[in-house]
Amino acid sequence: MNREEEAKRALERINTESEKLLGGQLLDQPTDDPIEILGKRIARIISIFLAAGLMFYLWLTYLSQ
Repeated sequence: MNREEEAKRALERINTESEKLLGGQLLDQPTDDPIEILGKRIARIISIFLAAGLMFYLWLTYLSQ
């Protein structure tokens, strides 16, 4: 069982040390940093406007003739 425990520890270490895709923090860790919260809100608002602008641009370019 020594190899099994070693494998589990290695997987746990890889999980904690690896970079998370599309976000660097775990979902179950609450953040109390007001600047980080504000930054996330601003980024979400900007992304909505960018997505709407891209859809409008694509509609003008390809669908309205």
